[in-house]
Amino acid sequence: MLGKVAIVTGAASGIGEACAQAFARAGARVAMFDRDAAALAAAARAIDGALGVVVDVADRESVEAGVRKVCDAFGGVDALVNSAGVESTYTIERMPQQEWDRVLGVNLTGVMLCTQAVVASMSARGGGSIVNIASIAGKRISYHGGAAYTASKAGVLGFTRHAAFEFGIRRIRVNAICPGPTLTPMIRRNATEEEIARTETIIPLGRWVQPSDIASAALFLAGDAAAMCTGTSIDVDGGVLVSNGSSYNDYFARRR
Repeated sequence: MLGKVAIVTGAASGIGEACAQAFARAGARVAMFDRDAAALAAAARAIDGALGVVVDVADRESVEAGVRKVCDAFGGVDALVNSAGVESTYTIERMPQQEWDRVLGVNLTGVMLCTQAVVASMSARGGGSIVNIASIAGKRISYHGGAAYTASKAGVLGFTRHAAFEFGIRRIRVNAICPGPTLTPMIRRNATEEEIARTETIIPLGRWVQPSDIASAALFLAGDAAAMCTGTSIDVDGGVLVSNGSSYNDYFARRR
């Protein structure tokens, strides 16, 4: 990523912040998008040369203005990490439409708007890479979030596949990452310490996924080592999907 320009959304905390840090360490010039101005300023100060831009990814004008700032400052865009995300804990029966719209607006529409906004610049530079942060919830359900979150992440996976086909001819690769149980501020808002400890016991690799684990996968997908990867997703979940939620004690108790 040396000398490349990368935009990371949701970059003020959690996975987005970890991605911004990882890309900067790899030599990229990093632009950080987030709608929390104070948190964004603090996160950007910690990364040498980073450009912090206050952006609401669910708003087309805000996204387009943010990308223009990046192009003016850095000359263009080579990579985009769509990490901005929000959660919801409503059941389907009780979910207000505005809550559904809010979650889908950030988690899915935001991915589409940011993708639209960078395609012209990437095309002019001979190609690029887009990494969408989905979730294993998009392949099953979200236990800490609601149906809106699950639907949005399933949508991100579908959008990733379709965008990979449309933009392949422009040498723009589009891939996704499906984090499993990742210890982010979002999780800490919605789970007790007891729940966090209990979840750890059913992760086959023995610990929660950290934001830095997701950042490493994003760096791989954005870089030359993944030059022929597009339209795919990587599960970074510590083995949760293959374990089907079973503990090792339960599993081996039934085996000879």
